[in-house]
Amino acid sequence: MKNNKIKNALIWGGGLRSLKIHTCLNNLSNLNKKYINAKNNKIKTKYIFDTFIKNLNFKINSIFSNKSADLNKIINDCSFFVVAVGAGHGKARYLISKELERENLLPLGIVNKFSIIDETAIIGKGAQIEPGAIIQGHCKIGDYCIVNTNATLDHGSTMGNGCHIMTGASIAGRVEIGDYVSVGTNSTILPDIKIASGAYIGAGSVVTKDVKKNEVVTGNPAKKIKLNTHKFDLSSFKFKN
Repeated sequence: MKNNKIKNALIWGGGLRSLKIHTCLNNLSNLNKKYINAKNNKIKTKYIFDTFIKNLNFKINSIFSNKSADLNKIINDCSFFVVAVGAGHGKARYLISKELERENLLPLGIVNKFSIIDETAIIGKGAQIEPGAIIQGHCKIGDYCIVNTNATLDHGSTMGNGCHIMTGASIAGRVEIGDYVSVGTNSTILPDIKIASGAYIGAGSVVTKDVKKNEVVTGNPAKKIKLNTHKFDLSSFKFKN
């Protein structure tokens, strides 16, 4: 890790989630320091990187780049990273994060101190857990997951890598969720349900039976409407390792 007095951080993604994360990192008192992986360090969001947009839609005192050719220079100047890619792009968030790990950057956990996490819960690295989220006893959350505002996971539920539980979603006890699953706003998953990898639960849905791999389901009760795709290619980014 670089030996700067102030540790620079890269936020990958230029949407409003990046502004939210930037604001949190400028006010560490709002974060649960157990998860940020940067104790006793001052963190500066020096760079925001996103090749899919031309300009940021907000003003921020960070350097913005949308050029893949800049990536190695940015990585060499940073110690930490957060991938601010939300919505249903969990696979992209996870794969980008793993590449940045290989570049010797450390993930920051953006876990708000106004969330409630039982001491028996296991939270993976790079978590983004927002105000009012509740994670009950003996839950297990994989790496690079987002648990949004007021979402709840009841006792004994498990979640794979790169998942996104959106605002107000309610996951009952002993639910098993695979990798890269998105659970929409205000949806409900009943106890003992299994959600296979890559599935997408539509907003407001009530899931009463298991959901298969890559299925998109919606409604009350939730029914399959199509299959999900997770198209993402890292080859266009010029990582040095």
